[in-house]
Amino acid sequence: MRFIIGIFFLILFMATQVNSFVGITWGRMQSQQLVPSMVVDLLLQNQIPALRLRTSGYDISEIFSGTNISLTITLVNNFMWQANRKDLAYTWVNDRVKNPVNKGVNIVDVTVGTEPYSNTFMKEARTDQVVKVIKFIREALDDMGLGYVKTTTSHGMDVLKLTKVPSEADFRDDIKEQMLESLEFFNQTGAPFDLVMFPIHYVNEVLNYTMEFAFFNNKSEFKIQDGKFTYTNVVELMIDSVAWAIRKAGYPNMKIMIGQIGWPTDGYPHANVENAERFYKGFLKFIASNKGTPLKPGPIDVFLHSLSDENLFRTIYGAFQRHWGIYEADGNPKYKIDFSLQDRDIYPTQAKGIVKMPNRWCVFNRNRENMDLVNKNYNFACNIADCTSLEKGASCDGLSDDSKISYAFNVFFQKQKQKQKVELCDFDGLGEITAENPSTGNCEFPIEILTFQDQAVKDGMILRI
Repeated sequence: MRFIIGIFFLILFMATQVNSFVGITWGRMQSQQLVPSMVVDLLLQNQIPALRLRTSGYDISEIFSGTNISLTITLVNNFMWQANRKDLAYTWVNDRVKNPVNKGVNIVDVTVGTEPYSNTFMKEARTDQVVKVIKFIREALDDMGLGYVKTTTSHGMDVLKLTKVPSEADFRDDIKEQMLESLEFFNQTGAPFDLVMFPIHYVNEVLNYTMEFAFFNNKSEFKIQDGKFTYTNVVELMIDSVAWAIRKAGYPNMKIMIGQIGWPTDGYPHANVENAERFYKGFLKFIASNKGTPLKPGPIDVFLHSLSDENLFRTIYGAFQRHWGIYEADGNPKYKIDFSLQDRDIYPTQAKGIVKMPNRWCVFNRNRENMDLVNKNYNFACNIADCTSLEKGASCDGLSDDSKISYAFNVFFQKQKQKQKVELCDFDGLGEITAENPSTGNCEFPIEILTFQDQAVKDGMILRI
């Protein structure tokens, strides 16, 4: 029976590899969380066939039961202890994979570890347990008749030594042993190499090239020549750099899947709605072509990053890391994008059933008699809430000083769910609540939505990570 199931899923896997697929990631580090049933509706309405959950919580995954949406769940670095022994791994797989599958959830991948060897974005969550844990989970999946579920680990570009051309790429010396052990495991199990890539950062901070090189419709004359291959955009250069490192390790035919790729819309040079739309338009045309890269021709599977902004994300390189979302936290799309790969000039479907808090904002009352007190409260608000939009070059950078203070007070107030306690919009007598929208130009003063947690607590649910 297990053999028949394995053959069925092998045939299904081969049939789906004729063309690329485009999925999307969804993280939950927000003070405003979309209700999972709304996310299901968004995926179905936008013809998105696959979702990568950056959690393994079965209270979330089970909501996708019966939808036929392919689900990837994640065991994050800080929770490796949940499966770092054989018995623990069996319990984890039973709870997080087998039980949801038995209830009709289409779990097809388990990602064990998120950039575990990172020395940049994820360096504070580095772990050396990932290879041991992924082997325990693989064994448990096989023993439970879930052999078709893939197991892999996501890695960013920082696993490579810094080089200017792909053919010179290789894994960093300090992690080479771990990477070779991982590649051997991926090869044995037929898993892809899961690549996390953020072109805006790689072009600007790592390579220090013109930002035009990040776009597929590169309007500059800048290009990189590497032997017989010419690179006019950084995405193909990044993929082939990883491909060269894998080839040098002895696995030239290993598939590379893009586990995360995105473009932030705030808090970073060139991070805006216009550039995000431009990037995705060119990138998705490239994916739809199925041509692949100079070194790795053929279809490329990809997960766009991400569904919505995460204002609670702990940033390392900058607050722009909270603004990868294609959707605002309230379920409104930021820009045009066609997930179906038909290159249509359309906005994606808006989330239905969003419940917003009342139209009220907390603003600065413009009392400047004690600027030390004003600055203290401004810093207090921004230390707790997300003031990304006020950073240099961001969407609210052009506000007056008074309006910037109002923005800070308001994001704090909204994060507290507009609770009617005096101190939440008091700020030592400097704040006041208004029903007049203070938004101006491209700078939007947000309003809180009724969160998933609020509704879950109301319904007596217990959330699990």
